[in-house]
Amino acid sequence: MVRHSNRFWEIDCLRGFAVILMLGYHFLYDLDFFGLTDIELRSGTLLYIGRGSAFLFILISGTALSISRSRALVRGDLGKTEENFSKYLKRGLRLFSMGMIITGITWIFFPGQYILFGILHFFGVSAVLAYPFLKYGKENLLFSLFFVLIGFYLKKRTFEFSALLWMGFRPEGFTTLDYFPLFPWFGVLLAGIFLGNSIYKGGNRQFEVPEADKFLLPKLISRVGEHSLFIYFIHQPLFLGFLFLSGLLDPGML
Repeated sequence: MVRHSNRFWEIDCLRGFAVILMLGYHFLYDLDFFGLTDIELRSGTLLYIGRGSAFLFILISGTALSISRSRALVRGDLGKTEENFSKYLKRGLRLFSMGMIITGITWIFFPGQYILFGILHFFGVSAVLAYPFLKYGKENLLFSLFFVLIGFYLKKRTFEFSALLWMGFRPEGFTTLDYFPLFPWFGVLLAGIFLGNSIYKGGNRQFEVPEADKFLLPKLISRVGEHSLFIYFIHQPLFLGFLFLSGLLDPGML
């Protein structure tokens, strides 16, 4: 068993890999969305790349939440229940606020399909809802399966109300650029919590891995993973700026 450090490079590396997949998919999405090329993104390999990057992000988020709780338990912080929960609440509010900024921006530029409950909204809500699940081990696999199965059931259905859109009850005629409801995606996060409680028990690796310094590429990808939230928040403005500066896109196309 290896004593824990501030970060586990393999987790950052997986997160960085997810970032790279996301950047590639979103850039192709932008080209297709603005009619600059014709790419099939809703089926086949590219769809799996897009969904795969989101799956990795959410799975790793659950694992990171588990590790955070384990380390708090080692420090004895969990005796201060209110103080410990406030950490997750503050994180959730911060992420949800970032999501609402994106909601406002997309509402201005893409009013017909603005983002109402995208992945940052999901992370904000799930950071709070995950708190009572952090203490469970194998039980989270059952909870995960429940959320995933209900999510697949709801995916093919629409409803005449919108109040539960954030859970996965999609209203009729609903279109959006980004949508990550709790059903099924909270199930993926719970699977990540299970992994964290299993293979990073007590905030320690339960396996041996080489140091990242021995491998240049994983080390570089890990650096990307360390700044995944910042990259996610700014990547679309940078893509649009590039398309404008290159002359491929003009303001009238928005």
